[in-house]
Amino acid sequence: MICIIALVVFGVLGIFSATHRKLAAEAFDCVFKTITLRPCDTGFDQRVKGKLVGWLFVRNPKVAGAVSKNFKVFSWLLVIIMLVSMVYSGIAIYNLATHGTCTPENPDACVLTPEQIAGGCDCEILDECSVVIAGDCGPDCECEDKRDCNLTT
Repeated sequence: MICIIALVVFGVLGIFSATHRKLAAEAFDCVFKTITLRPCDTGFDQRVKGKLVGWLFVRNPKVAGAVSKNFKVFSWLLVIIMLVSMVYSGIAIYNLATHGTCTPENPDACVLTPEQIAGGCDCEILDECSVVIAGDCGPDCECEDKRDCNLTT
């Protein structure tokens, strides 16, 4: 089941790096064979297991041993966590797009607002200048770059 997570991760990384495309293709082959109830003959799942357990062994040998013995359970747990987080992320994105908040029941709990996603904060017009662009806002929502007050758009 680790192949499913590897497919998602390497699929995204493969967009930016040619070396990850080969791994994404190999992960896809492994997932396809797993779905059709055939063993993954590429050894991809064993290489991922070896790298993960090796990385853990350097940090904590007891945890590495437990993960190695229960790798199937660990893989299923990671897949379930990934799928649940994707569902909740999709719900939050849908609510943000339709309601303007990621939690319509409690809008104050959402840390994202459409203004933040669009880029910049909502600056007040300073002095007599009539045009302020959202990108001109600093981290404290004060305008850093005042435009020439004679220019209007």
